Amino acid sequence: MITAALSTACLLFASPSQATKRFNNLNTEINQADTGKNQAAENRQRSLSIYKGIETGDLSMMDKFVAVDIVDHGGMEEMKGLENVKKMLADIHNHFNNLKFTLVTEATSADGMYHFALVRMTGTTKEAHMGMAANTPMDHMSIDLVRIQNNKIVEHWGFQDMKHMKDMMEGMKGEKGMKGEKMDKMKKQ
Repeated sequence: MITAALSTACLLFASPSQATKRFNNLNTEINQADTGKNQAAENRQRSLSIYKGIETGDLSMMDKFVAVDIVDHGGMEEMKGLENVKKMLADIHNHFNNLKFTLVTEATSADGMYHFALVRMTGTTKEAHMGMAANTPMDHMSIDLVRIQNNKIVEHWGFQDMKHMKDMMEGMKGEKGMKGEKMDKMKKQ
């Protein structure tokens, strides 16, 4: 309120051209703030929709929110293309029951191009997976960072507590896909 009162006083005591200039600048600042709030709200809804799609296995909404040439930097190796990302996310249901993704907190960069989400994933293993025995409860936190261009996600990075992941994966040496060089890389981190 104090800022509004001071702005009004400056407008009242300024020359007409100065008042117009200040008023236009104030309107620009308000419009930029509203645009940032709208972009943040859109980014939040986009994230919630994608997490719900992963939970249910219905990834069709990703066509609306994700670019076909997305680059996912979140795994052990870079993945390219929406269809490949969908296959990877759909595969989660082969390994876990009762999947739940909870958005803990999130933020959008000032320019609206980046969205950060702290997410909690819970579920139960269906089989021995990632060093966990079948029927093991899983409770995992990670940070998703996406870059948005033309209102679609074009890049994704996933960050997690590597110590937690290493502890969880300790028994994976013999598991297909996580041996040799890949496992050594995980242990060095």
